Amino acid sequence: MASKVMKRVLSNHFLRRCFCSVDNKITTAGIIVIGDEILKGEVADTNSTFLAVELHLMGLKLEKISVIGDDVKAVCGEVRHFAGIYDYVLTSGGIGPTHDDITYEAVALAFNQPLVLDPLLKEICMKFYNTTDVKYPGMKLAYIPKTSKLTFSDGAAGLKMAYPNVSIKNVYMFPGIPELLVKSFSNLKGVLFKSDKKFYTKSIYFNITEDKIVAALEKLVKEYPNVQFGSYPKLLHRVYKVKVTIESCCEESTDEAYNKLMTLVPRQYIVNIDDI
Repeated sequence: MASKVMKRVLSNHFLRRCFCSVDNKITTAGIIVIGDEILKGEVADTNSTFLAVELHLMGLKLEKISVIGDDVKAVCGEVRHFAGIYDYVLTSGGIGPTHDDITYEAVALAFNQPLVLDPLLKEICMKFYNTTDVKYPGMKLAYIPKTSKLTFSDGAAGLKMAYPNVSIKNVYMFPGIPELLVKSFSNLKGVLFKSDKKFYTKSIYFNITEDKIVAALEKLVKEYPNVQFGSYPKLLHRVYKVKVTIESCCEESTDEAYNKLMTLVPRQYIVNIDDI
């Protein structure tokens, strides 16, 4: 009897400690997608989806995605706002030689800095565009906010980017071309972004509609305030009607909430994941 009581006390103590660790600040991020073509539907934005998945895998909490047109003042205001409330701000698009590539200008304005011709980027652009004319359109990529940092690689014996990520304070500017953004982020994410958290996620699939599991979910939401529950209905799937995700920064909390939900809903309503 004493042994069982002790186990329960230790278990409760561990969960409180685990919950407490979840209460520690999670590193946050915001994404600003820049481009009139996105707002007009001419181009589908795949960059924010890619970044959202990657940031989540790194233990970073993405809190907002904003899409802004090619307007210097609008981008400036959004960058300034995001930089003040999120740990990391990632921009996508607006880097290039044409009139509508205004990201560097807008970010410089957001931090009250001038655009300057970076000597290293000058050499890179001259070589790439085969020119010595600093007024050549392609040289626009060499003019960046004055205190910008250039990151070419992750510091390991890996691939060095031909053109670096340009960042200033907590704002990291990525190209809008998906292939270039994926390559740049994938090669540099380890050195640009840090988090001491990890998200632990489990999923349960049900062959009943959402309304049938509301009571169980509401009970768990109150019982596990540091666990995030998501309910996602599927209208035409042949096997399941609702997918529920259980997630937190504490593996034990996620497991316990998952196991509890499995007991609150009759087993015949739970779909074997192998059947999906």
